[in-house]
Amino acid sequence: MKRTLLLVLLALVLGGLAWWTATRDKGTTLSGPLTDFAVADTAAVDRIFIAEPDGRTVDLRRRPGGGWTLNGRLEANPVPVNLLLKTFLRVEVRAPVPKSAEANVLRVMAGTAKRVEIYTGGDRPDRIWFVGHSTKDHFGTYMVLEKPGTGRSEVPFVMGMSGFTGYLTPRFHADPDVWRSSILLLERDLGALRELRIDRPAAPGTGVRLALEGQGGPDLLDDAGNPLPMDTAAVMDMLRPLQGLNFEYVERQLTPAERDSVLHSTPLHLLTLVRRDGSTRRIPFWTKGAYPGQRDAMGTLMKEEDVDRLYAAIDDTVLVAVQRLGADRLLVPREALLRHP
Repeated sequence: MKRTLLLVLLALVLGGLAWWTATRDKGTTLSGPLTDFAVADTAAVDRIFIAEPDGRTVDLRRRPGGGWTLNGRLEANPVPVNLLLKTFLRVEVRAPVPKSAEANVLRVMAGTAKRVEIYTGGDRPDRIWFVGHSTKDHFGTYMVLEKPGTGRSEVPFVMGMSGFTGYLTPRFHADPDVWRSSILLLERDLGALRELRIDRPAAPGTGVRLALEGQGGPDLLDDAGNPLPMDTAAVMDMLRPLQGLNFEYVERQLTPAERDSVLHSTPLHLLTLVRRDGSTRRIPFWTKGAYPGQRDAMGTLMKEEDVDRLYAAIDDTVLVAVQRLGADRLLVPREALLRHP
């Protein structure tokens, strides 16, 4: 009888000890609530705010009609945005950080981690990721999770992503040139255009003028507005870049004086689009100089001119580089559009 009583008392003590340990759990283990990094429904994510340790930030917001905006005024590039959404969905805890390394990892993260706020509606983020540095083998990323209303994890975790080898830190940055859309031209409905003009200020009288509102399709005109014999196939091929032409990158290697010199110089081409609603868009193009030591696509050292790219201006002040492979298809000379007997 006494033996049975002792066993019962021992069971009660062990049960109480287990309960006390469970209630002391602060959610810092793999099964705790502060390891819930992944977002199951990325379609609900409507805002992503990223802050760098140096103070730079980007604010990405989903538009109700589709697409994303950057910092409230620019079109965002869907490719890196979709990469973030994929990361939110497929991120996973690979391992806890060993106790002996926790303090050092947190010390490094304190000065280098990036703050990523993930919103799924409302003014308060659903999750906040603190994205730190990579593990020594570069196959994992140190992260800490905070959930408003729940708290922040007291320990970091080694994070990875299913189907991906490497570390995730480079995906979270505050470089607006990368986040902004690279679309230069995207006229989904050519029927909304009334006229297209390509002027060549350095060679007057050699430009292209197309009337696009006729019943029989586009008409090629001379400078006085008179119809010219037109190669229809050549004209239709020339119009295709209007439906999708991207710039390669924003020019940041020039000094402000050099950039202003390009923007205020006479353009090589001046593209003008006149829409049926009366609005007009103009895009100037310039010859682009080669950088010191720059080589062309065949590996040949360029001398003065970049033979693979042109400059263009967007929003009148942003200088971008456009690959000639696409731009030259649009900026053809008038002679290439004429029908010859």
